[in-house]
Amino acid sequence: MTIGRFASFGLSAAASLVILLGVTWDGFHGAWVAVSLAAIVVLHLLRVPRLAFPREAAIYACLLAYMALQLAWTDDRALAMNTLLPAANFLVLIALFASLAALHELKPVLLGALAGFVTGALAYSLATGFPLAYPAEFSYNAVAGMHLYGALLALLLASVTAWRVWLLALAAVAWANVLATTSIKVNLGIAFGGLVAGAAHFGFVMRALRRHSLAILALAGILAFAVSSSPAAVEALRRGSERVTLGLRILAARDDLPGYSAYAKRTGWLEEGMRGWRENPLFGQGVEAFRADHGITSHSTLIDLMYNSGLVGVALFYSVLLSVAFRLLASRGDVPRDTRIVVLGGMACYFFVSLSAPVHYAPTLGAFIGLSIGILRRA
Repeated sequence: MTIGRFASFGLSAAASLVILLGVTWDGFHGAWVAVSLAAIVVLHLLRVPRLAFPREAAIYACLLAYMALQLAWTDDRALAMNTLLPAANFLVLIALFASLAALHELKPVLLGALAGFVTGALAYSLATGFPLAYPAEFSYNAVAGMHLYGALLALLLASVTAWRVWLLALAAVAWANVLATTSIKVNLGIAFGGLVAGAAHFGFVMRALRRHSLAILALAGILAFAVSSSPAAVEALRRGSERVTLGLRILAARDDLPGYSAYAKRTGWLEEGMRGWRENPLFGQGVEAFRADHGITSHSTLIDLMYNSGLVGVALFYSVLLSVAFRLLASRGDVPRDTRIVVLGGMACYFFVSLSAPVHYAPTLGAFIGLSIGILRRA
């Protein structure tokens, strides 16, 4: 590996590791993430004296500026920093990863990001015992989001390199860890993203499955054998599968079922969110107003933004996702279809998750958006 490739690898690995530390380690809070990302940006500028600032970053910068303006009518400004600082980091992540993917050699960047994820995920597993054990105060949605990010990184790298079997195996392991977290929303999000991407490229996906069917079956058999040799792993996957099945039953019943009692709470948060939104539908009640008024978030990006930032906030955030979709449409014929499938599936997954979780400042989403933009801009 040349010095330039090693630098690209190191910058991407450091940025990815910073994200995981921010997600899994309470002591590494938003301020430390901001300082670390600033240092990585400086190192990038020393290597390549340019910083990509795509239109998605500009749109999100407008959202960040609007939320800063909202401080004028925000009741709890200290609480507002729970959104503003992570949102600033989210903006930096879009620009940083877009720059790394567009201005550096792509494979070392994706390999570095994946190496940063593997390092962080292994450190978390060694410290907590997950997935063979569940730590006290286990933040299952955050850990599920971390492994979703890893799975998408592995698939992105698989789409541009020849190491596909090993990378698909790593993506499968990351998905198994998502399943082991028992996070209903993230597992259903993965299923939704896979269905959207598969439907959009149905013929291509079916041909690829037929062409690589033997390799897929062999890989599935190896992974199944590895899991079956550990009773704790089997139990973790069983628990996760039951939770996902329960989630589907809850969606069908639209009510609480034995083993899950939060549907009524979510319905209440939805009603409160809509009631507060109607009081100021255009501009919102202020940053983190829902949490200030109800002691908790609405557990939905859409409802949080409607209540806190009104239609202005909703339009700005979802315009970022829509803009990436437009890039996908424009890149047909210029970007390998494998890559476009991963980007489409990932964006659909995060959109689904956003309906039941606040992801509008989630660092893993910012990094994935940045990488997707950088890859599509290379065309």
